[in-house]
Amino acid sequence: MQRDMLSFIEMKSGKADEYAIQGKIEPKENHRVQMLLYQAVLEYAMDMDHRKGKAYLFYTRYPLLYPARASWAMVKRAINLRNRIVADEYGVQLHNSIEYTARKLSEINSETVNERGLTNVLWARYLSPSIDGFAKKLQALTPIEQAYYYSLYNFITKEQYTTKSGDTDYEGGRMGTASLWLSSLAEKCEAGEILYDLGITENRAADEHKAHVVLSRTGSVSFSEDTPEALPNFRAGDAIVLYERNEDIGNVTNKMVFKGNIEAITENDIKIRLRAPQRNPAVLPADSLYAVEHDTSDITFRAMFLGLSAFVSANQERRDLLLGQRPPEFDTAFDSQITASEDDFTWITLKAQAAKDYFLLVGPPGTGKTSRALKQMAETFHQDERKQILFLAYTNRATDEICKALSSICSQPDYIRIGSELPCDPAYREHLIENVLADCANRKEAQERIAHCLIFVGTAASISNKPELFRLKHFDVAIVDEATQILEPQLLGILCARNEDGRNAVGKFILIGDHKQLPAVVLQSSLQSEIHDEALRAIGLTNLKDSLFERLYRNLGNDEADRAYDQLRKQGRMHPAVAAFPNKVFYGGTLESLNLPHQTEELVLSPLLKDDEDGRIMMQRVAFLPSSPDISAASGKINRSEAVIVARLAKKIFIQYGSAFNAKRTLGIITPYRNQIALIKREITRLNIAKLNHILVDTVERFQGSERDVIIYSFCINHVWQLEFLSNTIEEDGVLIDRKLNVALTRARKQLFMTGVPELLRTNPVYAALLNAVE
Repeated sequence: MQRDMLSFIEMKSGKADEYAIQGKIEPKENHRVQMLLYQAVLEYAMDMDHRKGKAYLFYTRYPLLYPARASWAMVKRAINLRNRIVADEYGVQLHNSIEYTARKLSEINSETVNERGLTNVLWARYLSPSIDGFAKKLQALTPIEQAYYYSLYNFITKEQYTTKSGDTDYEGGRMGTASLWLSSLAEKCEAGEILYDLGITENRAADEHKAHVVLSRTGSVSFSEDTPEALPNFRAGDAIVLYERNEDIGNVTNKMVFKGNIEAITENDIKIRLRAPQRNPAVLPADSLYAVEHDTSDITFRAMFLGLSAFVSANQERRDLLLGQRPPEFDTAFDSQITASEDDFTWITLKAQAAKDYFLLVGPPGTGKTSRALKQMAETFHQDERKQILFLAYTNRATDEICKALSSICSQPDYIRIGSELPCDPAYREHLIENVLADCANRKEAQERIAHCLIFVGTAASISNKPELFRLKHFDVAIVDEATQILEPQLLGILCARNEDGRNAVGKFILIGDHKQLPAVVLQSSLQSEIHDEALRAIGLTNLKDSLFERLYRNLGNDEADRAYDQLRKQGRMHPAVAAFPNKVFYGGTLESLNLPHQTEELVLSPLLKDDEDGRIMMQRVAFLPSSPDISAASGKINRSEAVIVARLAKKIFIQYGSAFNAKRTLGIITPYRNQIALIKREITRLNIAKLNHILVDTVERFQGSERDVIIYSFCINHVWQLEFLSNTIEEDGVLIDRKLNVALTRARKQLFMTGVPELLRTNPVYAALLNAVE
């Protein structure tokens, strides 16, 4: 694009239309429409008159520039088609009905889609058979399979709509893509969803490889100051949008938007890796101010819809297995070895080997589900060189842990990681597929390297968006960590994929997780995702917010449960006193301590605290400190008395540990609201203890999967209605299990301190039981 935006060229590597006019090459209609929509964006967002601008298509096969002349009639046709698609999707999510969706999808066939009466070779030979072929497959499904398909279709469509529109409240604020232009600056700041008043300090946007810019906050406020505006909800690897913001009205709808990912973020600077180099320096003026907000993508939803398509085409025996129409099978030849095994991890690994279809492993906090159980499975399956293994996780952090476990195996097995560079720990980037294949001279060499590698690793999202992998590889086993955080349609495309020879691309699967910890993130309400079809409820599918792990777990019969499921029971994280309440209430007393040194040692009070009457609290393993409700804040998202209590405790913990204090290992502080995080950080800053400024103060979601020697939990509940947000409760065998509370309590290795308003907390039965246990 020219600097004045009056002319731009779109390069195409494919073919133009060589048959529309005999002897003449014309741009394809869809390419012309694309250019017209670019012009519409410039007109409506940038106030550029389309009559003055010129757009060209450049096909690399032909030595000419083809002008895409403005035709506002064609733009209107394109917008009208878009609106009809949106209306259909809106109708599906609004009705949220199996019958409605079945009727809408039954209307899609080659006759109804072909509104323009196409008769060319592309339509007759390829498009029409594909459309009708899918419709026939859908009609051939059994009643329960159709109900399953339509229910998941509704769920995905509803979640996509909610993600875009923000038709939901989260902590009392807007969510979704629409919040980019609907939320005020104050709302964005409170939610930590914007960085603004940024100036460019390093501009490498024109670099051919790894183009990036570095921006810094202008003025004296850093990203980690004690105001809500300065507590951004951004992390390295996050997808973002960058745009000029020199006035209050500037936003993504009226400025040029640059997409990228956060490469690094510190207290003062943010480094952004741009998706595309920008050779024109005028598009990023050095004297302008900029804003950064989170970006959203349809890639996850695309993968889920592709997964639904894979389900329709899946082998019948795999569909029957997933829908509980046949029981899982097992190799009884392992029975004697399983009975004779004395080590828990050997026992678990043998059961995983014996499973022919699937195996479920519950890994409560601190039981070594990744560092020990997953690692031993990897070693065992890898001993047989014919075994091809696929490792999956929900987060990149957990994927890093899998890579760490693989790297610690003595035989150092080779593996390839699917995914992008930034979210991957630098220690494992050499295994990224782009780096492994970097020196391949041709496609054949790349295919050979992929074929010879026995282990592949990636997030469920990254693997789902690489369906071509399953045309090249058959995996004997897929091992899924964090399985209870992955929605059923997010795994469907992987479990239903087929190789080119028609076999299941994944032979069997092992799901590792804990349904009593934090579940998958879903924006729609439980009422909206609830399943009402009796046939689906009969196979354990009661709510689509639940994971496949949970459904299979609920649906296991007594005989199957003994073979297809097990739970790790020995935990090496928490001191028995810290583990007492979650062990008894959430795990039925099944957890045993490994009696590691930190689980058996006595607490010794620091001499510096012996004369401190309040310092004696450091001799308690678990303690609750009552606070007073703070009704001064209308939102209820801060509690000043708790912030003061937390800061005082932090100081005593720092004194207690002395030179052994480590900001990343010793202390962590959990609280539900960003406003309270800011308040606690402010109180800690006032202590003038530099090391304490580097401890993690965050929500429970950020702590899942991590641990600290000491955890302080500020409940920050000022009104009874806030308990609904604080907790995430399920019921199992008549017992209430608060998944958020379980995660918060089990992050501590040696000591756990809590502060809250007792009379409010006691209105919740689980919290009442907790206070009774502590007192």
